[in-house]
Amino acid sequence: MAASASLAELAELLDDIEKIKGVSVEDKSTTRTKKYILSAADRMEVSSKIHEILDKKRIRYVSAVKSGSSFPTTTFVVDGDKVKGASFQYKPTKKPAADAKTTLMQEKASTYVFERVLKDNVTWTSVEAMMKDKKTMEGIKDVYPTVQFEWLEVFWKQHVTMFKEFSNSQWDVFDHSGTGSFMDYITDVVVKTFGISKKDNWDPADMWLIRGSVKKITDAVDKTIEGSKGTQTIEELNSLMRSLYQDRKLVGVSLKKISGGQAKWEEFNVKGLTLDEIDDYNFPNVETKIRLDESMSQDTVVKLTKSGGKGYKFQIKGNNSTGFSNLKWEATQIGAGAARGGKAQVDQVVQLLSDAGQSFEKANGKYPKTRDEFKAREKEFVGMYKRVSKHAETETRNEEEFTANIEGLFLDKPHVANAKLIQLAFLDAVYKITPKKKQEEVWTDIVFLAIKKGNKFGPFGKLY
Repeated sequence: MAASASLAELAELLDDIEKIKGVSVEDKSTTRTKKYILSAADRMEVSSKIHEILDKKRIRYVSAVKSGSSFPTTTFVVDGDKVKGASFQYKPTKKPAADAKTTLMQEKASTYVFERVLKDNVTWTSVEAMMKDKKTMEGIKDVYPTVQFEWLEVFWKQHVTMFKEFSNSQWDVFDHSGTGSFMDYITDVVVKTFGISKKDNWDPADMWLIRGSVKKITDAVDKTIEGSKGTQTIEELNSLMRSLYQDRKLVGVSLKKISGGQAKWEEFNVKGLTLDEIDDYNFPNVETKIRLDESMSQDTVVKLTKSGGKGYKFQIKGNNSTGFSNLKWEATQIGAGAARGGKAQVDQVVQLLSDAGQSFEKANGKYPKTRDEFKAREKEFVGMYKRVSKHAETETRNEEEFTANIEGLFLDKPHVANAKLIQLAFLDAVYKITPKKKQEEVWTDIVFLAIKKGNKFGPFGKLY
């Protein structure tokens, strides 16, 4: 490429870029630096097309991610007028809201990229290099037409770690879902044979790496679980799954949004859980915050840590933020940024408390849904408040503030008031458990339920 571009070429370049559909160029130049801000509906497509234009004009450029952003800056050299360089920066457009359909497309795109990397033996030195790979981009856009640049970064970071972990193994099938898939088969097995309500309550793998054929793996599972219903146990299936994982014949991959500069890989349940591992998840330091002030949030936050700050943070809130619903317990590993640890299955949480000698009613219909219903049971919930406030931060001074705030919330957002009372009842049940060591064990078990760790869960690796 040429070493520099003239100002005339820069002006021509800007004209070409503004012809791209959805792009407008805002001039932010100074006397010393030429700088342009681009707004675009599809940043990934625009970035690719701008680089094509630069390549055709043989203009030397560099692409980098602007500090504090996940959007690229393209800089190139311009002669004359004391201008040392020029750059395009991308102005973020509003991100589409995450939903199940978008998540499905992201998972399929990751699965395709892994196939390119581990089966076709293709790697890229940068996300821009990946974007220039026509076959790869066509494959990504085939399953994820609305892909944004930030997710291309995620796929690129994922591929670096997956290549490091699995390039020395042979993989024949990259399985996500669909007719004849291992995913559909194993989902059917755990739901129908073992009565597990959702596959992810047992093993949260979003895709599977398979050596050989899907049929060879399903035949092995069929042989393990054959016999009359009720004679098999989930532990037998897990034992087989661990063996297949260790032999690199079947590896489940749980996909989480990348939490830092590079993707991390962590394996769960690949070996039977040892006493030392169980002890490593005992967190003696418990910090609980259930805001019950006038401006109370919808959630309760529980931090479980040990010396050094290692641990997990739980967000406990309603499944539905806009209407009446039951609770969910969602864990985040402290220090893992945006990566979620997973959700604890409600019935299993209820069973944990029951095993510890405490009852907890999970159904939102068993709690007040109006101010009048709350007033009729005020004494009951005031008692809970008094007990819980000895252990948790409530941001209230006394029971009078608590009742006034809950009554006011019932008039404004009754579904939030209902959820806060369920959260209060849950904490009350936990803090009634004695001795304190047993409380710690319950919290540890809830962590295991959320992150799907333990002998009752299937093996998988988490990419986050």
